[in-house]
Amino acid sequence: MAPHLGHLERDRRRGRDRQRCRRSCCREVRLRRSRLDRLESDVLNESHRLAPILRQVITLGGHAHSEPLRTWALRELQGYEGTEVPIPDYRRISAPLMMDGIRGMYRFRQQPVSRFDLPDFARDSLGDELRFGQGVGQIESLLARNPDQAVQLGPAMAAEVAVFMSQNSDRQVLRLYWAVHPSALEGVLDQVRTRLVQLVGELRAAMQHGQQEPTPDQVAQALQNINITTGDNSSVIVAAPVAVAHRRGTARAEIGGMAQRTFPWVPVAWTASAALATAAAVIAWVTWF
Repeated sequence: MAPHLGHLERDRRRGRDRQRCRRSCCREVRLRRSRLDRLESDVLNESHRLAPILRQVITLGGHAHSEPLRTWALRELQGYEGTEVPIPDYRRISAPLMMDGIRGMYRFRQQPVSRFDLPDFARDSLGDELRFGQGVGQIESLLARNPDQAVQLGPAMAAEVAVFMSQNSDRQVLRLYWAVHPSALEGVLDQVRTRLVQLVGELRAAMQHGQQEPTPDQVAQALQNINITTGDNSSVIVAAPVAVAHRRGTARAEIGGMAQRTFPWVPVAWTASAALATAAAVIAWVTWF
């Protein structure tokens, strides 16, 4: 082999060795990064989607034995619709109520709906403000499909309201929907990301220097500082009152500092029924005599 070809081959081998070394070093760095490190890096990167980040939060909550953390992340992923969990205040958005329809020979679109256009039973539930209960992944998909256009969201009772609005009128309402501006949906995602950053900050403040993973106690303490406001402006405190040794946590809604309690309606109903039956028997006995 010519001398200059030998130098070229040696340089190639050295280059391949350096590339393998760099890949190995990068792999070791990735392995040394904790779950919280990866979560912090991803949540601070605005280009990263929130849905995969929330899945990381579920994993973090599993390793920390934190049921409240897993529950909140799962609700943000799957949405609040069809559940008994109140939709948080940061998901409250303003959007005009619009309608499409026909008046005479003309068809109209995106006409604003006044409160006085709505039937009485729908005025309280249909207005220019709605609570957006869809999951984070669905919100991100809506923004990806319509980056510059308003998203049309139909109310649950849209068909029934349209029929009432068409009665005794010269117009026929075909569609009823909220026109949600993309910035409003981006605001919801920004609020979720801000709470994730707050979670990371609380955990960092509670952890010791050099600590890789948060303890269950540290996660519970961090969650106690994260408040979510529900529809009636009551504070929902995410807490873990059960001892950490039990590896179980509970989410409790406290309104005005008092936990909601279930009234024992069944025993009261049976007691009232028994009293009425006794009174009826006494009246019948007196009447018979």
